Amino acid sequence: MGLVRTLLPLPRAAARLAPQLGGPLLGAALMRCLTPRWVLLRPPSPTRRLAEAEEAVAVYRALVEAASPRPQHRGLLARALAQHAGALLLFGRYEEALTALDASQAVPDARRPPGLRASVPHLRAQAQFELGRLDEALDSARDSVAAYRALLPVPGERAPARLSGALRTYALVLGALGRTEESVAVYEEGAGVLRAMSLLTTGSVPVVRARVLSELTSGLRHLGRYEEALTVGREAREATGSALVWTLPDTVRPLRVRLLLDLARCHAATGDLLTARTTVGEAVTEARALADRDRAAGEQWLIATLGLLADVLGELEEEDEELGIRQELVNLCAAQAAEDPRVHGPRLAEHLEWLADCHRAAGDLRSAVDVTERSVAAYRRAAEYEPAAYEPELARVLANLSLRRSNDGDGEGAVSAAREAVALTRRLAESDWQAYHPLTGHRLHVLGRALRRSGAHTAAVACYEESESILDDAREGDAEATRHASSLAAARSGLAVALEEAARSHLSAGRFAEAVADLRSLLALTGRTDRTDVHAGCVTAFAEARAEHGEPLVRAWTRTTGEDFPTFVYRRPASSDL
Repeated sequence: MGLVRTLLPLPRAAARLAPQLGGPLLGAALMRCLTPRWVLLRPPSPTRRLAEAEEAVAVYRALVEAASPRPQHRGLLARALAQHAGALLLFGRYEEALTALDASQAVPDARRPPGLRASVPHLRAQAQFELGRLDEALDSARDSVAAYRALLPVPGERAPARLSGALRTYALVLGALGRTEESVAVYEEGAGVLRAMSLLTTGSVPVVRARVLSELTSGLRHLGRYEEALTVGREAREATGSALVWTLPDTVRPLRVRLLLDLARCHAATGDLLTARTTVGEAVTEARALADRDRAAGEQWLIATLGLLADVLGELEEEDEELGIRQELVNLCAAQAAEDPRVHGPRLAEHLEWLADCHRAAGDLRSAVDVTERSVAAYRRAAEYEPAAYEPELARVLANLSLRRSNDGDGEGAVSAAREAVALTRRLAESDWQAYHPLTGHRLHVLGRALRRSGAHTAAVACYEESESILDDAREGDAEATRHASSLAAARSGLAVALEEAARSHLSAGRFAEAVADLRSLLALTGRTDRTDVHAGCVTAFAEARAEHGEPLVRAWTRTTGEDFPTFVYRRPASSDL
């Protein structure tokens, strides 16, 4: 191929001097350049391949339109148009590729060999897949696979190699349609075809082999077949080795990065965290090398690999190293978000959340608050572009911010963030009551906590009471009853503390009527829950109130309720109550 390309000026000159004699020679040379047989030499650049395909189309079109065209020229024009479509696919010009394939099919009286009849639907499937026309792509891929299977007994055809590529496209489309089990079965067939091929034939499709094995590993992982994925993955690692990476770095290195990510996830899923860490570390190294060549594509993989590395480090409880990786991720995402906030801002917000969690786990509350505030700001910007997608996330992170501000001693800031989270969740509930009304109860719990810690006892009691009411209703009528029951119990515990503190505050100020109302509410709460902490808190509140305020409190209780001030009989709680 390299020699033919070097000698191309000779047939070009012949074609100019004698088109009917030199044209076929030039066309044959161009087609030879477009159909390489081995991969040891670097392939031509996409730009050169497209130029040669366009030239081949022009040569054969001129021969077909000549006064007395030869019959074989029509078939060669159809082949050249198919090669042109394949070159257009490399540039993402999918609609143009489909147009070229239609033109190939429309060449009148063209002799189309079986290989061409199989390759055209394969190329069509690839273009349709990239355009998102998955149902059409599925039909085209199925036709291509059937046509290549029919070629297997034909001598001289490279049908097994081409069949493996068609099977890979078919499996890819099935996977995109969510038919993962069928996709994996087709990948396994493709891998079987490749394993049965000779070394010489396999050498003509090394990228197909790398893709099939890597994508099969991914599919097996998604199905939870981790041991099988690890077995295939070892073969895929060999298929994406350093020699092929050196030959086709921009094509193969992303495959290798994704493969290493899948293998690391499989090791983690099977409990082998140390091997997972080593494997994802290799993926990070490959992703950094890719980013050095192509920043835009490489950084996407670098973010994915660093994210998994941070997760594994977290599982291994290597907190300092995890924190460093999370910070690097935030720096990468921040740089991308500065260039295109609409696309990259949400991911920055997500990684800021993870970084804040690391600071909180390390006990650095101030840094946790600062980073969470940055996450809120990033989600706020994202919600301006896509409210439906990111307003729920904004409300959630605002609630987290309230909790962290409260733990850091910023009572006013905690209340402000919680109020915004509640207001936003109430607004979301107007359009989706079933999803967001229970969340309103959760967020009111957070607001009640912030108000209680800031000393706004009456407002805190009101928040807890509304939270209890909402969550009690949600527990009765929602499929997630267990989760709501747990939140309801927490809301009642918070309400008990808020009522006790409110009563104490009123008593200290001499507001006996208000204190009695709080104590009555606390007593009534014990009838709605079996939680030991609520009952114990009630007993303690009544005992301390009477001990400190005596007869004035008893008279206020009797005057308000018409009943004697309650006394309690202690019992040792059963273990089930604890």
